[in-house]
Amino acid sequence: MTNIKLSIVIPVHNNHHFTRACLKDLRQLPEDHQVVLVDNGSNPSAQMDCGIVRSGNEQLVYIRNDDNRGFAFACNQGHAAAKGEYVMFLNNDIRVRQDHQTWTQPIIVAAQDGSLVGPTGGLLDKNLKFVKEENKLHDSKYFYMSGWCLTAQKEIWDKLKIDNYQGPFTEELTSYFEDTDLSFRARELGIPFKIVPVPVTHFGRMTGKQLGLQQLYASAHTKFINKWVNRI
Repeated sequence: MTNIKLSIVIPVHNNHHFTRACLKDLRQLPEDHQVVLVDNGSNPSAQMDCGIVRSGNEQLVYIRNDDNRGFAFACNQGHAAAKGEYVMFLNNDIRVRQDHQTWTQPIIVAAQDGSLVGPTGGLLDKNLKFVKEENKLHDSKYFYMSGWCLTAQKEIWDKLKIDNYQGPFTEELTSYFEDTDLSFRARELGIPFKIVPVPVTHFGRMTGKQLGLQQLYASAHTKFINKWVNRI
């Protein structure tokens, strides 16, 4: 049995062509990497086209929900199934451009000191509205780590785990506020952030466009403000 160094948790909902391409790239990673694919109620054709089977292979774990339980719920499910010393949350709408067998290594090294590590961060304004995302770390209480590719030691994610949930994400929040809330809670616990570049193209917002999350933004923003306005 291989000791798992890094578990990669991928929540998906349809967009099977992205998932298939993503898995093709990730299959080139070493054997000490595990992929945990959480299918949030994809339609049957999308499920089959991904070529996923319940094989019992610990390097590829497939979890199927009959309906879409949301990004945070799927991430938490994947966290509970992850066996790695480190856990990466990764969107399916990515392609690895180069270093297919080694691109995760700098991230793992950077996370050894207990940091949250990823290639992208972002800023909110004083009204807690999104301003921008970029591959740069800002010394600001309004800074957050983007959740499309975010890694930490399993024990760090466990520190962020919420009671009655299987993992570190707040399931009541949607519309891209999940990773912002996660980052703000990490800052309260003194968990540092690091930006580390990766040779990965992230297309972005593909599932969100499909689900119309921009229309849900106002409601999610209100929930986020109510939670954080007096804490930040």
